[in-house]
Amino acid sequence: MPGGASADSSEERLREQVATSCRILFKLGLADYLGHSSARLPGTDQVLIKPRHSQTIRGLGELSAEKVVAIDLDGNLLEGRDPPPGERFIHTEIYRARPDVGGVVHTHQTLATIFGVVRREILPLLHVEAPLVARGIPIYSSPELVHTAERGAAVAAALGDYPVCHLQGHGIVAVAPSVEEATIAAIHLERLARANYLAAQLGTPRVIPPDEIERLAAPMVDFRVRWAYYASLADDNLGARASRPPRFSGRDARAPRRP
Repeated sequence: MPGGASADSSEERLREQVATSCRILFKLGLADYLGHSSARLPGTDQVLIKPRHSQTIRGLGELSAEKVVAIDLDGNLLEGRDPPPGERFIHTEIYRARPDVGGVVHTHQTLATIFGVVRREILPLLHVEAPLVARGIPIYSSPELVHTAERGAAVAAALGDYPVCHLQGHGIVAVAPSVEEATIAAIHLERLARANYLAAQLGTPRVIPPDEIERLAAPMVDFRVRWAYYASLADDNLGARASRPPRFSGRDARAPRRP
């Protein structure tokens, strides 16, 4: 890969972030063996993404950086022994349409998905999470798998310039300048969905108004603080796996990237 040692270091860091994102989503119950996180390699048309689930690529909680694969914006595998996910076009077409996006997360997280199914608005009820849904959430009105570039482009069009989108009857997608921030967006969306569900059982919730949301956003802690916390949970999960006797396989070796 062009760019020398510095570029290699950046790629390894992004691989670890993608893998950590997957383990976080698993740890918090937002994903099992379905769903995927990705990161755009800066300055390229290449994407690092969780591979397709299989007998060897199992739960997201087991994903390590070495298993992350590289694809181009047409969805072609560039590096890795395992195939990319069938719904890689969610990621590639969003990256194609949104140069500001550096990370994409797709999950089937339950409560946020159900809100999309019934087209019920997820209101800004919680101070930390409120900015995420201040403008509402767009809906891609189809439960079908996004396994073509055309469907991926339709998802990107539905998302527009929003940070999250419902895939109705399917799941959600969250985007951000980094995969770390996209992961936190997915977490915050589920927290908001849960808060909306619980508040509706008790009475009429107070919705945080736009002027308060704007003031709330300024003093919030840097996203890296939240990421460090969630990553520590994922590290615990990986540490439990690491305590088992290692199993070595030729499939663990990274395949050379095709030109």
